[in-house]
Amino acid sequence: MTVEHGGSQTLFQAALTAGEDPANKARGLKALHQSWAEGTRIPSLVRPVVARSWSRAGAQYKDIVPLDLATVRERRESNEELNGLIELFKDRLLSLATQAGNQLVISDSQGYVLWVLGPSMIRRRSDDIGFVAGARWREGDVGTNGIGAAMAERTPVQIFGPEHAREEQHSWVCTSAPVSNPATSSLVGAITLAGSFRTAHPHSLALVSSVAHEAELLLRGEHALKMQRLELAATLPAGAYLLVDPQGSVASARGYNISGRISLPPALEEGRNWILGIGAVEARRTAGGWLLQRADEQVTLELCAGGIQEALVHMPSGTTRIGLSAKHWQILELLANCPAGATAGQLQDLWPAHTPNVTIRAEISRLRAKLRGLIASRPYRLMVPVYRQT
Repeated sequence: MTVEHGGSQTLFQAALTAGEDPANKARGLKALHQSWAEGTRIPSLVRPVVARSWSRAGAQYKDIVPLDLATVRERRESNEELNGLIELFKDRLLSLATQAGNQLVISDSQGYVLWVLGPSMIRRRSDDIGFVAGARWREGDVGTNGIGAAMAERTPVQIFGPEHAREEQHSWVCTSAPVSNPATSSLVGAITLAGSFRTAHPHSLALVSSVAHEAELLLRGEHALKMQRLELAATLPAGAYLLVDPQGSVASARGYNISGRISLPPALEEGRNWILGIGAVEARRTAGGWLLQRADEQVTLELCAGGIQEALVHMPSGTTRIGLSAKHWQILELLANCPAGATAGQLQDLWPAHTPNVTIRAEISRLRAKLRGLIASRPYRLMVPVYRQT
C-alpha cells in the first residue's frame, strides 16, 4: 500500500500489503537481515527506506540506558508543543491502538521516549527490550527502528520484524510519523504505534500519518494566533520595521519585502545588530518578541593584507582604519570564512596545542574591543558584511 501524506508528492510505503501473511514476510526478511548483519552488502530486495536506514545506522549499537524518572518528568513538563498535542494523540490513536494490540509511544525531537500508553501486556513486552520512557531511540542509539527512521527521513515509516536492526526487536512492528512545526520547520517529535509484528497492517501507516498531519495543522493555527497577539501587543513605529518572535517568525512588517521567517543571530541583543539578509538594525525587545528597525548607518568591514595588516570599518559617516596583530588577523580571516560562526575547536587551532582557554578568550576579547559591536559571541561571528582588498 502506497500512501500520499498531507498533499505532499513524497510517497511512502507500508511494510506489507493487506492480506500478506506476517509470518511468511518475517521469514523472508530474516535471511535478508542476516546477510546484511554478517557482511557489508545490503541485499537489493530490502525496501529502499530500510536500506537507507541500515546504511546510516550500521549493525553496531549502544546499550539502552534510559533517563531517570525525574528527568523524564522534566522533559515532559518543559515541552510545551508536545504537551499541547497529547490529548489529540490520545483521542485519535490510543483506543484504536489498544483494540489492535498496540501501544502508543510519543517521543520528543531528540528521540527520547516520553510517553508509553496502552495495554499493560504490550508495555511489559516493550520493557524487556528497553522500549521505555526515558530511552532514546534514534538510529545512532539502537539501530534501525520506527522512531529513528521516521526522524531521519522526516516522513512516516513502518518498520516490520527483521527490518529492525536489533534481533530482540524482530517480533515487533513499529509504525511512526514525525511531527514538525510548520512555522519553524523544526521537528517536534514522533508518534508511534508498536506491537507484535502479527498486528502489522498498512492502515496503521495511513492512520499515524493522518494524525501527524492534523497535529501540524493545529501547530500552524496556534502559531498564527501567537503572531496576532504579538502584533496587537506591540507599539509599532511609523517607519520601516520588522516585528518577529524569538524564533524569527515575522508577525508584522513595513518597508521590508519579507514574510515568513528571518534568521536571527543566536544571541541577539538590544541595540545595533547585523542580521543576514536584513542588514543593520536597531533591535528592541517587545512582549513576546523583537522589534527591528533599520539602522541609520550601514557598516561593512574590509580586510587589507598589504604591507600592514589592518581592518577598514566603512560607514556612510566615514572609514576607520584599525591596525591588527598577526593573531587578530588570523581570527578575522577565520570569522570571514565562517559566516555562521566559528566553533571553539576552529579557534583553538589558531594557537599552539595546549594553549590555555583563558589566553584564547582574552585575545578574542581584545579584538572585540577594537571592533566594538562588529563581532558577536556564542558563537563568535562577524555581524557585518566583510570583504578583502584585492
